[in-house]
Order: sequence, then structure tokens, then C-alpha cells
Amino acid sequence: MSPHLSPRHFFGAELRHWRRLHGLSQDDLGLMVHASGDMIGKIEKAERWPTSELAQTCDVALATSGALARLWPLVEAQRHGARGRAGTSDADNFGGHADNASDDRLEPFPAGKMTLRVDEEGNVWAQVNRRTLLLGSMAGVLGQVVSAPRDGAAAAQQAPVPAGEDQFNFADYVARNFSGVRLSRPVPDYGVDWTVLLPGGRALPGCGVSVQVHPARVLDKKVRATIDDVARTNGFARRAERKMMVGADTDGDSPRYFLLDARDLRDHRPNAKEVSIPSAYELDDLTYGLLWAASNLDDALQADDQALEETRADLAAYERLSTSAVSREAAPGLTEVGHMWLGSDFCARHILRALPTLPQVPTFWTREQRGEEASAWLLFDHKYRYLQQTTQLLGASAVRAFCIPEHAVRESPRYERILLFLAIALMESFGIEVRVTTDEEYDSIEGFVVAPNEQAIIANWVRGDGMWHVDVTGRTTVVRRFTEVAGDVSAHSVIDGASPVMRLQALAHYLELDWAWLTRRCGQLGQHGSTRLVRTRSHLVSPAGLDTACSYVGSLSTSR
Repeated sequence: MSPHLSPRHFFGAELRHWRRLHGLSQDDLGLMVHASGDMIGKIEKAERWPTSELAQTCDVALATSGALARLWPLVEAQRHGARGRAGTSDADNFGGHADNASDDRLEPFPAGKMTLRVDEEGNVWAQVNRRTLLLGSMAGVLGQVVSAPRDGAAAAQQAPVPAGEDQFNFADYVARNFSGVRLSRPVPDYGVDWTVLLPGGRALPGCGVSVQVHPARVLDKKVRATIDDVARTNGFARRAERKMMVGADTDGDSPRYFLLDARDLRDHRPNAKEVSIPSAYELDDLTYGLLWAASNLDDALQADDQALEETRADLAAYERLSTSAVSREAAPGLTEVGHMWLGSDFCARHILRALPTLPQVPTFWTREQRGEEASAWLLFDHKYRYLQQTTQLLGASAVRAFCIPEHAVRESPRYERILLFLAIALMESFGIEVRVTTDEEYDSIEGFVVAPNEQAIIANWVRGDGMWHVDVTGRTTVVRRFTEVAGDVSAHSVIDGASPVMRLQALAHYLELDWAWLTRRCGQLGQHGSTRLVRTRSHLVSPAGLDTACSYVGSLSTSR
């Protein structure tokens, strides 16, 4: 792929990136958007022109937040230019094989010159002839793309970075250790060393982080980063977008990198020539997972801010009903994260209203299987309050069951498995006994709360057909089924243990996570908190759940 050759090549490269990010084959995506896999392949290789409808459909299927639809007008402008040059020939064959850059019929921008520029807020704009369009966070086109996808088994490999452009080997380290991350060198840089594009997920849209890298040294477990150009760093810290300062210690056998939210510099350390960074903020799967989840959730919810409040008010009438099922079409202007938040918030309030009516201490059934879903427990502000309130209402230890099939573990990167582990640890910290089944038969069971053999509350927003489905029921068949599921999982839990530490040790083993490393790193992060590592801006996101979970897991390192 040669995304720099033309808008059509760039579109194809982006389509391929988003498809692979979701682990889909060309045939898989074709089925989702009602096209053939061959057609998808040709569009990715710039051998066929995408239609506007296909761009929009792929945006929905791949949760790109409109990235492809924003690119499509550039492709259309190129196509009109191609038709004008090709006369009566088939425009889809213009230039021969689109990946053959040596073909003398291929002109990089047949519709005219395409100019890209970056404004002071880091937005990327494209101008073709007299048309100007916002490309959003596609800053990778401005410089050398460090992590472009490859074909076949090499898809997860990252492109090498010229040594002169990666003085501290930061980009090389990130590219080798965190699949799906893309880095570029902005031109002009406006004080930014690297633009880092964090990948999305099934619902997370992906987001960008601006980075400055500075030399650092570790002395007596303290990290000191040196600021050579104070004015440049001050300007960087004042920028509005999400930004990160990285301290790079390259003196040892292996380089180490330490992260600090750059707003910490702006608020507390202006004009500093040396900055202290907690050693707990070392870049690894724990801190990357936190940055990935918090940045994605926070940016999406901040973008939805006013629309989310208005939609919540519009849907408030459903709270008077004991049963309701609301589709995502009821909130068409929101991101997938906005839908997640609405569904999660409504289900939490539904359970809190109905919980006092249950005749006995119930068992909870939860559908989260991956870190992306589980991160809501750690970062949505209402989820932490919900755990506090349910604990107060029940006044006794409850059981919460999960279905986490083996394929979900295999398919999840390590940082997502850590997020899932922390969400379950958070529940254990509230005195909730967690049970886990691997039986895929239970994969489709909706979220519920059941008083065995008597009454059930249905509350589901995870992987549902709509934003939520809630109900309160005493129907015998439904209650019996939920009772059987809860009983079976409790009797055959793969993390069975008499104490929280035993259950969490078993969970770490099942998720293929090192227990000693987890307790040590969580203890370090719990001591410092996460607010200097990543500051959230949406009032709907809070680090309370995450910090509680880390502190709790850290305390278990001395437990017997």
C-alpha cells in the first residue's frame, strides 16, 4: 500500500487499518456491509472507487466515528479528475494497478493538488482545489507513518523508524510493544515530537495523543526528566488537546519510558527545567491499558457532552416503566461510547430502583468479557457510585458471576486482560464474591439480578441489540433459568476460592497474568493515584474505581 500517492490510496489504507484493527477479514467486512470480499480488497488496493454509501456503512461497521466518510469527498474529487483525463475509459481502471507506483499513467493527485495542513489545535485539514475538508485525527499523513499495517503474518509488525528521527527510540519501543498504535512526526511540529494515534475497539473510536519526549534518569527510584527548551515545553503544555510528556531513560540495557499528563506541567510546574515523574508511571501494559481506555472513553464522552445530556433528558420517561428496550436509533447523534454510557447508566438506576423489592440477597450476572467493556466499571463515575449504593442496600456479601470464554482470553491483548482483572478486583474490594464460568453456552445470557426461585431484574446494555433492555419479572421460566445459571456458575467457577486473594490469584492465572507483577505494579500505581498519569476532562469519567482497584490489588501482595 502507498497511502501517500492519492486520496484513493489513502482511503484504501485507512479502510484496511480499521478492518484489521477489528480483526476482520475482507470477506467478514463484506458480509457486514453487503459487499463482496473481493470488492473490499480492490478498494483497499485502490483498484475500485468507494461509494459514499459504502464509506458510511463501513464507518458504522468499524466504529470509526466517521473517518472514512470524511475522506470520501477527496476520493470523489480525484475520481472526477480521473474521468476527465481518461476520456471514455473505465475510471476504475484509470492508472492500471493502483499499487504500481511506476506506472506512467498514474498521477498521484489527478484532481489537482491536495494540500494538508495542521492548525494550532492539532486538527488536520485537506484542501483540494477550492474545497477544504477536516480529516480529524488523521495526522499520520503529515509525516512518516511508523506503524502502517502489513499483509499476512506481518500485519502486527511496525515500520522501522530512521534513527535520526527517533532520538530516544520511543516510537520504535511503542511500535514493537503495542499493536495497532500509529505514530507520526508532525510537519511542522508546533512543539509536538510525536502524534500518537491510539487504536479503537469494538465500541471505542480511537483517539490521538500529542507527545513530547525528554531525556530522563532514574535516581533512588525517582525519575527526573530534563527540559532543554522551556519555552517550547510551556507552549506544548498550554495546548488544548490531550498531550503527554515522556521521560526517556536510555542509559540502561533496556530503555524505559515514563508518562506524565502534560497538564500537570501547565498547572503545577510552569517554567520548570527539571520535572519529577513517579516511577509508577512507567510505560508498560498496565499504564498503556489505562491510557488507552481512559483517553478513548473521555474524548468520546466529551465530544458527546451536550447531546448526551439532552438525550438522557429526552429518554427520562422510560424510568417510569418497569420494562423497556430502547434501540440506538433513539440517540442517533451519539458515539458508540455515548450509547455505552446511556445504557450503563440507565441499567444501574433500574437495578437500584428494583433492588429493595427483592425478597432475599440476590446473585448478579454480568456480561463483560473483555477489558474494553470492563473499563466502564473502572472509569464511568456512576458505576463506582452504583457499587457503593448496592453494597449499602444489600448489607451483606453478594455474588457476581461472569462468563469469560477461553476464546475471549485468547483474543484479548494483555493490557485488556489487565483491565478486566482490575474491574473484578474492584468488585472484590467491595466485598462482592466473584464467580467465573468459561462455558460459552452462557455467552448470550442477558445481564440479570436474581433472587433464586422468586424474582429477577433484567438489566442489559453489554453486547445487546439496543442501548438497553430492562425488566422486573416473576415469570417462572425466566426466574428458573436465571437461578440455574447462577447456581451452575457458583458451583463450577474457575476462580473458586475461600478468600478474595485466592479468587484473584486464580483469575490472574486464567487470564495469563503474572500475579507477582500485578500486585507490585498495582501497589505502585495505587500509592500515587492515576490523575497525574492521565487527566480526564468529562465530568462523566472518574479515576475513583481504577485507583481503588489498584490500591486493593497492591494490598494483596502481603496477604497469605
